[in-house]
Amino acid sequence: MDPVEINAGRYYLRQLRSDDQLDDRPALTAAGVTAPSQYVARRARDESYAWVIAEPRTDAMLGEVVLGTDSTIEVWTSPDDEVAERDAVAAVARFAAGALGLAVRRP
Repeated sequence: MDPVEINAGRYYLRQLRSDDQLDDRPALTAAGVTAPSQYVARRARDESYAWVIAEPRTDAMLGEVVLGTDSTIEVWTSPDDEVAERDAVAAVARFAAGALGLAVRRP
């Protein structure tokens, strides 16, 4: 899917990155992803929409939210941040309804 960035109020949803300017692999490793380079590459080829939940001032990765091909939303934050999780899910649900015409559900 083409990358889409979303302003989620207190948070910014952006594409997972691993480049000269921004590298999310250390945050993925801290969250328990054992092969972060492969994870970033897989997300780039994925058929679902996936976003990093980022702190807007620093762009630091706080978690990830995914809109699956089955219209489900999955989210994780590290450390557990209920506000980031709630705001990200709400922003993705609005995007899915408004831009894609989808009714989403949490698994």
